[in-house]
Parts: sequence; C-alpha cells; structure tokens
Amino acid sequence: MYSSFYARPRPLTSGFRLGVFDTSVLTSDITAALTRGQPSSILAGMRYGTLRGFIPHYVWAEVPRVLADRKRESCAFDFAKAEWLWWHQYVPLLHVVSVTGLPMTAAADKLAHEDLSDVGLLQLAGVLAPVVLFAADRDLIRHDVAVRDWGALRAALGRIGAAEQGIRSSTTALEFSGRGLIGTARLARAHPLAASAAAAAVGIYAYRNRTRLTETRAALARVGTDALKVLSEPFIRHELHERAWKDAERGTAGSDLLSQVIRLLARAPEPMTRTAILAAFPASAQEPHRRHMDGLGRLLHRFPAFHQAEPGRWQIGRANMQITAPRWG
Repeated sequence: MYSSFYARPRPLTSGFRLGVFDTSVLTSDITAALTRGQPSSILAGMRYGTLRGFIPHYVWAEVPRVLADRKRESCAFDFAKAEWLWWHQYVPLLHVVSVTGLPMTAAADKLAHEDLSDVGLLQLAGVLAPVVLFAADRDLIRHDVAVRDWGALRAALGRIGAAEQGIRSSTTALEFSGRGLIGTARLARAHPLAASAAAAAVGIYAYRNRTRLTETRAALARVGTDALKVLSEPFIRHELHERAWKDAERGTAGSDLLSQVIRLLARAPEPMTRTAILAAFPASAQEPHRRHMDGLGRLLHRFPAFHQAEPGRWQIGRANMQITAPRWG
C-alpha cells in the first residue's frame, strides 16, 4: 500500500505544479487516506512528479499536534498509523520552508489584521506565485487566495496523474516504434546488398498480390487510426484536466530577484548551483558575472527559505525534514 523509499520525483513537463498546504488540509488528507487504505492523489502526485508540495515551517510542527487533537475529539482513526503516515510518507516529499524574512504580499498584509496565523502561508504563496493554495480556512477562501473546493481539486490532480502515466506509456510505445525503424535503417546501411535483394523480393510479391494488398492496406489504415486514438487519448485527457489546475492558481509571478530565484528552484527537478541559477536568467542579467554571482550568494544566504541540499547546490525548503534534522540556520 505505502512505500518508505522514494526516488527523487521528476515532472513530466518542464517544471512541477506547485502547491502550498495548510495544516487542516494535510490532516484531513491523512485521515482520509487511512480510511481508504491507499495514498491520496496529493501524496501520489508528489511521489510521481505531478506536484511539488510546500509548507511553512510551522505547519510541519502543527500537523502531529492537530492529529492528536482530532484523535481526542474522535476515535474514528488510528493515531499511531496517522502519525506514521505523516513522518514516513508526507514529510519525505514535502518541502518545509522557513518563511522568516519573506516579503509581505497585499493579501498577507490584509489578512494580518484578521488572523496572523495564516500570514506565513500567504508569504510563501506570494513568492511561489502563480501557485495553488490548498487551505480549509474560511478567511483564506473568502479572500479568494485559496482554492474553494480543495477536495475537488485533489480529485482533478488524481486524473492529471493518471493522464500523465498514460502519456509516459504512449511516449514509450512511440519510442520503441521509432527505435524499430532506426534499427531497420541501420541494418540496411550495414548490409546494402542484402537490403536491395529483400526490397526487390518485396516488390515482386507486392505486384503479384496487388489486389489482396489493397484490402490489407485498408485494414492496416483502420488499425493505425485506432492505435493513434489510443495513443493520443491520454494527451487529450491531460489537457482537459490541466485547465482545472490552472483555474485554481492564484497570484502573479513577481519580477524581483528573490521571487525569480525561488520560482526557478521550486520547479527545478534537482538542486541547482549558483552558476546554473544565473545561467537560467537572460544574458543581460548575468553581466558582470562576478558581481551577480556575489549578489546571488548573499541572497541565498540571507533568506532561510533557501537550503543547501548538498554543498553548493540549492533548493527551496528542506525535503524529508525529520525531527532529528539540524536546526534552521
């Protein structure tokens, strides 16, 4: 049912879909997964690269506490299993981000006058924007910064994931077909005399059986059309369900350097070096190189939202943030 081992997930397209989660959504998702006895579409999406999930550092600490509170209020789920699911399945895939020092957005500033507890979510969403904010908080929904029906979007995410699996299968089938044609061409190039003789034999056979081959061609055309429909169907479904995700995204991409670097690292399949980060920006932003390298280094070290997954390689937040992890720098 569940596995504790994960290869680093990779997105099907050029970058991950980005989701930010609040405590209520995560605890509800965990208990629902226990009831169903299988991973939710959110967990499966993070596992297979359909989604990359982010949470503020305080949500990481709140989830076990809220699960315990829910258990005291109701005996409808096994707390030990829920806690195990959190630490062994969700935490290895979620990126836990320190929101200390992140800029206030207009929405965060407005909400700060009503409920300070949600400000960090909006700060994180602001630098990741456009992003989908999964939250059950009524204030966030009322201000239209969070998806209104996160359960429905979770279901749509599952359909996107299924379509992406179909696309991978179709792509693999097309690759094998292409390799077969390439292999045939290579054999012909390596053995030209044999290839010429075989081609002549095929030509003679085709002439003698031209009436029968006409019917065969028609049958093959029908098979080819059906095969094309089967191979293209996942692409069509993917495009259809992707619209639901795009409609749920909120926020405008910031043009400041902090937002650009965070967004780049958030969607990158692997942690990046400063050189790779700088190379991803337009040439005009890279000169003079040394000055920008120094400026980028100061930015990465200034905000604890950035984390060195290994020396010299940066990402947003910490993945697999277990209790034994070092304290925030």
